[in-house]
Amino acid sequence: MSFFLIFLTVICVAVFFDKKLLLYSKPFIVIPLIVLYVQSVEKVNVLFPLSMIAITVTNIFVYIDFVKYYDVIAFLISIYYLLSVFLLKRFIKKDDIRLHTLISPQSIISIVLIIYLILSISEIALPAISSSLIGVVVVLLSMFLFFVVSFFIYISNRYEKSIYVFISACCALFVNALLGINELYYYSKVFTVLINIAEISSLYFFTRFFVETKLINKELSNRKYF
Repeated sequence: MSFFLIFLTVICVAVFFDKKLLLYSKPFIVIPLIVLYVQSVEKVNVLFPLSMIAITVTNIFVYIDFVKYYDVIAFLISIYYLLSVFLLKRFIKKDDIRLHTLISPQSIISIVLIIYLILSISEIALPAISSSLIGVVVVLLSMFLFFVVSFFIYISNRYEKSIYVFISACCALFVNALLGINELYYYSKVFTVLINIAEISSLYFFTRFFVETKLINKELSNRKYF
């Protein structure tokens, strides 16, 4: 309940007030998610609260000054994606990486779309922040890795609620694409609202995956992970 109250507060601030006021409301959104995770999982992985802290600090710098602090933002968002990848690593097994899976129509379409979106994001960001080329590249690579890992968990279909982590990754891609437009080229309050809805949804589904996921077939647990 507290999560949805904070979520509603953040959206109301985004709709009716200056976006800088999100500095004082949005950071609280991760608190109920961390509490939910800690209370629900059998073994707490410290990387989860660290990833939530990383994305929270990222948002603080975004709403202070996106361009001025882009290098810091790029570093923090990359940390978030890498921590997320390490959290998801145990849900991928070597048997998941098979040729017929990689060349399936679903995989090819998804990979083409993600590459196209990443190239589009780079085209948006680079002209405006050309001095931060390394930061842009690091963000794009870590984001791509996060999406690929999430996608493989989804298509392997070994875990219940695997769709949650895929939704989280898709929302994250949407946020990165729209944030670049909103902060560098054309600011719109509508974009700000959509960015916050998508980002909070990404964090929510990411958390729900760890809380609710279970092996569909327990016999698979004997296979080797990466």
